[in-house]
Amino acid sequence: MDKKLNENYIKAIAEYRNISVAAESIGISQPALSSYLKKKETELGAVLFDRSKQPLELTDAGRVYLDYIEKSERLSVEMKQKLADIEGLQTGTLSVGGAVFFNIAYMPKAISAFAKEYPMVEINIADRKVPELEAAAIKGELDLFITPIPGDPDRFTYEKLADELIYIAVPSEWDVNGDLDGKRIDPRDRRSLRELTKEEFTKLCERTFVVLRPEQHIGQKLEELFKAYGVRPDHTIMAEQTMTTLALTLAGVGTSLVTESSALSADFSSLPALYIGQKDICTREIYVAYPKNKYLPRPAAEFIKILKEVNR
Repeated sequence: MDKKLNENYIKAIAEYRNISVAAESIGISQPALSSYLKKKETELGAVLFDRSKQPLELTDAGRVYLDYIEKSERLSVEMKQKLADIEGLQTGTLSVGGAVFFNIAYMPKAISAFAKEYPMVEINIADRKVPELEAAAIKGELDLFITPIPGDPDRFTYEKLADELIYIAVPSEWDVNGDLDGKRIDPRDRRSLRELTKEEFTKLCERTFVVLRPEQHIGQKLEELFKAYGVRPDHTIMAEQTMTTLALTLAGVGTSLVTESSALSADFSSLPALYIGQKDICTREIYVAYPKNKYLPRPAAEFIKILKEVNR
């Protein structure tokens, strides 16, 4: 039986903590999986799962064994990456990730340029939240990811990708835009950025704001603006994604925050009215991150160069 398949059997039991469910997930019978587990434990001379508990629990020996499986898999991937590098990127894989918003804003041109340069390299793109991206990168599932948060410099290397403005987006049809005349921003031109005053921002707060959860970076930025101006909106609508907040603003539902990269990648004919709040709050840095103390495959290193170039 294939060694990789054997390891997947143990990983499936550890994931589902139930032999019947694990067997169904990998397409074999429950007796066959139970028999395999007993043989593996006899071979190792150690019990991997505590059957007295439901759902099943890994024993100390089981945790050690699973840790070595994961280490072995990472070493196997690294070996293949190094061999592919030697072949001059004629083969290999590139696994990158980011929040949906970052993948839409920063990835397309870079992926296009990379694919033209290295057409034989397989490309995988993951849409996930930052904690999930970090976990995937540590496990070796991602080579790199885009993030606005240099959260863990002990585990990751962060290379600056861009400085990005965060705009206050107001439905174009709202009358309040007339009171903000002269402050409206063209996202293609940074030269005339004039901050909204407290009085102007307060007028916006008299209408609906579309907000994100405070644990999200843009959600944090909006909270900082409310505190800095000393005012909160009369009514809010909570959304999960920045693309949703922009869509709601375009539909005339309420004011939201939109990033410069979103505005620049959008259809200018359908953009809302854009303004800037306090610049120290409405500016952020974007990074490309990858695990420290881990081999950075050549496809990933080449992609970082391209990513920086096209998003300069």
